[in-house]
Order: sequence, then structure tokens, then C-alpha cells
Amino acid sequence: MFSIIIPTHGDPDLLTATLRAAVQGATPAREILVVGDVDGVIASLPGEIPRNAFVWVALPGARPAAAINQGLRRVRGEFVSILAAGDTYFEDTLRIVAETARRHPRAGCIMGDAMLTDAAGRPVAEFNVAERAGRRHRRHCRLCGAAVFFRAAAIAGVDGLDEHLDHWAEYELWMRLERAGTRFRGVPRLLAARRRSVASDSNFTRLPGPESLDELMTVRLRANAGRLSTSLLAWYGEARSTIAEPRAAVVTDRYSMAMEQAVAAHHRWHDGRPLSPSRRLAVSVKVAKRLLRGAVRREFTVKPLEPLMPRSFQMIRRKIFRLVHHAPRPLRVPAAYPLAAPPPNPPMISIVTPSFNQGHVLEATIRSVLDQRYPALEYVVQDGGSTDESVAILQRYATRLFAWESAPDGGQAPAINRGLRRTSGEIMAYLNSDDILLPGALAYVADYFRHHPEVDVVYGHRVLIDGSGDEIGRWVLPPHDDRAIAFADFIPQETMFWRRRAWEAAGGCIDESFRFAMDWDLILRFRAAGLTFRRLPRFLGGFRVWQDQKSVSWWLPVGRRETERLAARTLGAAPTRGRVRREVAAYLRRHWLLDKLYLAGLVRY
Repeated sequence: MFSIIIPTHGDPDLLTATLRAAVQGATPAREILVVGDVDGVIASLPGEIPRNAFVWVALPGARPAAAINQGLRRVRGEFVSILAAGDTYFEDTLRIVAETARRHPRAGCIMGDAMLTDAAGRPVAEFNVAERAGRRHRRHCRLCGAAVFFRAAAIAGVDGLDEHLDHWAEYELWMRLERAGTRFRGVPRLLAARRRSVASDSNFTRLPGPESLDELMTVRLRANAGRLSTSLLAWYGEARSTIAEPRAAVVTDRYSMAMEQAVAAHHRWHDGRPLSPSRRLAVSVKVAKRLLRGAVRREFTVKPLEPLMPRSFQMIRRKIFRLVHHAPRPLRVPAAYPLAAPPPNPPMISIVTPSFNQGHVLEATIRSVLDQRYPALEYVVQDGGSTDESVAILQRYATRLFAWESAPDGGQAPAINRGLRRTSGEIMAYLNSDDILLPGALAYVADYFRHHPEVDVVYGHRVLIDGSGDEIGRWVLPPHDDRAIAFADFIPQETMFWRRRAWEAAGGCIDESFRFAMDWDLILRFRAAGLTFRRLPRFLGGFRVWQDQKSVSWWLPVGRRETERLAARTLGAAPTRGRVRREVAAYLRRHWLLDKLYLAGLVRY
């Protein structure tokens, strides 16, 4: 059983959102305790939230830590978690924690990853934990309270939260639990989301206020046996100077202010003792490094740095999984690409483009397919009832399309299935409405399938383009690695084609329960069916990168959850980030070498 404690402090609107989310979804047995000034909360609670779903504990005027402690004295569950205003769980969070607890019965604290959103609910950051808490967790606040679950017995042994703390009480509790020998177990899953108002100030904002900073120093001083490290002094000095003058000059004003704050902090928390010359030198070096590193992050982007970066430096970085490699430049392909000829009696190729309100890029996608001049093509555009210029574009190309429709379709995956059911081609693919095919791609793929009847699925290298169609990078991929694909999806979807027999062997549909990772799901089903993959030595498609595209905006709230689900289905349990890195390391090394050979002109595609 889970006991969830929700103190009433914080933004009322965010608190209502937390209460609404806490009672939704099918979860293990739980009790939800709302503690604090509950009369006002009950009076303003919307009608759709049942009041009897909560245990109301009235504690008017109590500070947050005191309210939580009162809840801790009332809990009946084996596991306890604390939700602040704006915190929410995902629908299967408690089930994941329960399964982890069964596998690790000696764990006193189970902690997971969390997503931070802004006041409008847009994801802005991801906070990850290690599998086991170590020295870094004692030194730094690496956890989000909403994604931490304690055994009630473990908390009972350390007397709850320190009620004198307003901002860092949970962090201080975590450190006391570690010192008491509690075992922390990390779960490589996204367990919670924290939505913060603009005025919020806690251990989960990037720039705490002065009171929060001072309280943190007190907590760290207690944990470090009365001594502040040089790193902590430098961090404190930089943070206080940033609060005072966020836009001050880096080397002069900010440095002087940061050193003044660091020296004052040492004097304040070490009984008036001054900094020794050696420690002062060490703090000054760390302050300078922090300020300069922050200046580079704030002031420079890829484009202005591009002229300053020698080609040799650019060659050092790996390119795969990065979406911007260099400043935009015109897209060029080898002159031989448009000259690719289809085989005699070419096989029918069926392609579906799902689209919804993508009129600003839809025509470029359609043209990239139709301009292939492939003689045996079934090209279907399945529009979801767009209200922009999409329908006018489709009407303009209607005579050259095999079929098109503009009507509500339930999303990307249903649209792809709906379109593919209209087709009968031997070779199949789908191309999203913001991506493109490169010249000659269809003829090249058809010829390869004709000469390699044993191959079921093919894909090629990827070109990255921006919203204007200019090139901003390239992925040069090594030959297919059947083991690595189970841990990371490195196949560019816009370059992937498969035989109809492969489609039928994998179930004959896109799984409509996926909104983001339907391509990786299809790939893993191809793999489970024992089908043969080949990476073709050619750039086949272009992947468009722009700020509002689904691939960017959906990753944290949707994509990560779906990829976790797929990894758990394929491997039995979601792998840790460390294991993923180890399993794909050899593939990335081969990619790195091939990419450098390509940049040096020693390999051509």
C-alpha cells in the first residue's frame, strides 16, 4: 500500500492539478493525505474531484515540513511519497515502484527520474538518478522529491523532516537516511513530473533565492561535519552574484562579487575565521571556471562558434543522435543520385504520408516523392482534417497521387494504417510530412531489393535539414547491429523500406497505442520475427529539425515513456543508462570511425 502526502502550501491552481492527478488512473492500493489549511482547499475543490478520495488532516498555519511530519504520523502504507503543489505521477508510476520493491526487498528508498515543466506545462528539463546513491548524491541534490518513495519504517527511524527548514527539508532527510544506512535504489524510469509557477523557489529551480541558498549552506555544513568545501564556496559565491547582478560583466564585476560572497560565506559559517591564502586561491580558480563556463553557455550558439571551430575540432564529435552539427548550408547530393535507374519490371512501392496542419512543409515532402519519377508508385497522403493550406496543396497534386483524404483519423499511427490499407505494393514505407526523400532513393531501393531477395528491411544514411530545407548535419551509419537496436533506435525512419511479407510477419499494422515511438516498435517487431536488416551505403532521406516538431516537443512527456515501455518489453526490464551506453558503445565507435573517414573524403556515399 502507498501513502501519498500532499501539503497544502503553494500555488492553489497547481495544488488542484496535483489533487486531480492523484485520484486518476488504476494504481495499487493507496491513501492520499492532504495536510495543512484544508478548509480553503475543500471549499475551492472542483466538483469532478471526489472529496472522499482524500484523508483531510487540518493543521492551520503549519510550515511545510511540519505539515508533512503530521502526515507521516498518520500514514498506514508501507511506502510513502510526498507531492508538492504542481507534482504529478505518471499513470503506471506506483506499479513500477511496487515491482521494484518486490525485486529489491532490502531497499529503504526507491528513486526515479523526473521531468520539470514550466508554468504552462511545457517540458524544460529532465532529472536523472543513478542506480545507487553514492557520494555525488550526498554532495549534491540529485533527486526530485516527487519521484522518491520511502519505506515508512526507514523514515520512522530518523524522526521525519527538520521542521526548521522551509526549502531543503527533503534533501536534508535524504542525507540523514543515507548516513543511517538506508539503501537507495534507482529506477531508470520517468516516475514524476514537477510543474513550477514562475514565483516558485525550491530545490528544483535553477536559481534559488537568497534565503534558500543560505538554508542549503546550513544543511550542507551539517552534513559535512562543520566544514564547507572550496567547490561549495565557489558555487555559493557565483549563485549569490547571479542573483544580485544577472547581467554583470563576467571577468570583472561578477568575479569580484562572487569572491566577496564566497569569502563572506566562509567567515559566516566558520565562526569568523578568515580564508587561508591557499583556500582563497583554490576558491578563486573555481569561481573563475564557473563564470567562464556559464558565459560560454549563455552567449554562444553553434552558428557564431562555427567560424572559430577548425575542421579538425568538428571531426572529434560523434554525429549520431545529435540533430544540429553545423550552421545551415545549401543541401547538395552527388550528381549520380538523380541518375539512379529502377530495375526492369520495377516492383510496386507503396508510401503513406500522414499529415496534420503541416502545410508549410507538406509540399516539399510531396515533391520529394513525386519528383523521383518512379514508374510503379502508390503514394497516399492521409491528412487528419487540416485547417491550414494543406487541403489546397493536396488538391493541386491530386492527379499525381494514388489517393488522398482529409478527415479526422485519430493521430499519426491510425493515419499510417489507414493509408497503407489502401495499398498493395511489394515494397512499403511511410514518410512524415516534414521529411523528404533524396533524389533517386526509390530506384536505388527497388534495385537493391530486386538483387537481394533474402533482405526484408533496408535503411540508409540520414541528412538533417532545417525548416528552410538547408542542411545542418549528416548521420553516417555503420552496418546494421541487431543487438544494439534493442537498446537504442538508430535507424532513420524516413530512410526505412520493407517488403510486404515483413509487414505481414510483424502483424500488418502500426501499433496505435504509440504516439512517438511507433517506428521503433515496428523495428523491434521486425527483429522479433527474425527478419533480415541491411544498412544501404547511400543517403536516402532528409529529417527536418524545427522547434515545434513532434520529435522535439514530445520527447519528455511521451517519447521517453514509450521507449521505456519498448525496452522493458524487449529486454524484460528497462535498462539503466549505464547499460545502454555499454551495449551501444561498440556501434558508436564504428559510427565515429566511419563518419571521420567520410568527412576526410576517404569514404564516399
